[in-house]
Amino acid sequence: MKTTGIVMTMHRRPAYTRLVLDSLARCKGFNNHAVYLLCDQGCSEVAGIAEEFERLHANSAAYFHAVRVGCNVNTLEALSAGFANHERVIALEDDTVPGRDFLEFCNWGLDAYENDKSVFSICGYQRTPPSETYATGVVFREQWFTPWGWATWCDRWESIRDKWPLDDAQVSWDTVIDHDTRGRRSEIRPVVARVQNVGAVDGAHVPSAEWHQHHHFNPNWIETHPPVGDSHGTWLEVHQEATAALRRHHPC
Repeated sequence: MKTTGIVMTMHRRPAYTRLVLDSLARCKGFNNHAVYLLCDQGCSEVAGIAEEFERLHANSAAYFHAVRVGCNVNTLEALSAGFANHERVIALEDDTVPGRDFLEFCNWGLDAYENDKSVFSICGYQRTPPSETYATGVVFREQWFTPWGWATWCDRWESIRDKWPLDDAQVSWDTVIDHDTRGRRSEIRPVVARVQNVGAVDGAHVPSAEWHQHHHFNPNWIETHPPVGDSHGTWLEVHQEATAALRRHHPC
């Protein structure tokens, strides 16, 4: 049986970090995964939260950079740590809050699409219109890469890592994947989001809280939907035109 690890990057936002970690620990299936926390240098409170999480959860390990390395390198190190030990990796950032069945969703997608080489990643983020929040068991694919709560396989990782950008001032790692290294491979996303992006403050690419509210924040997601009607581990793919919740309608 192939194993799946969880990696998470963090730097300077302790309130977000704690929210994400607390939510992760409540996810269905959390104890079945090893967790790798990659802490960039610069915030002792964040480091303390990571150390506390490591003490509380035997399946977790925290790693700390001695100097500031930046988002690109920290993400590279996180994914490298995950894929050094697992065939599949689920990736979170310090402002991507997982919903109750996020891990269940990712593992379903990793199982269902492993042999479909036209799929690059599974992603839990979505901006769901209120009219579609009933569709908790539906997914679709789109030509995009979204970095907010995603998962992929070792062979896909090996196809992108050699062109990973190291300089944050030049380009962000997710832009390189989206516009270059994923090629024409798609991502699989749920119509009803399994991740909520809360990073309105101190984001590297978020100019203001108002901008975040308009472009990134997704108020309608699995945690605003009652548990009745949950997918229970199985999702159905529909054609992308069956939903109004397309990522291309919400450019960053």
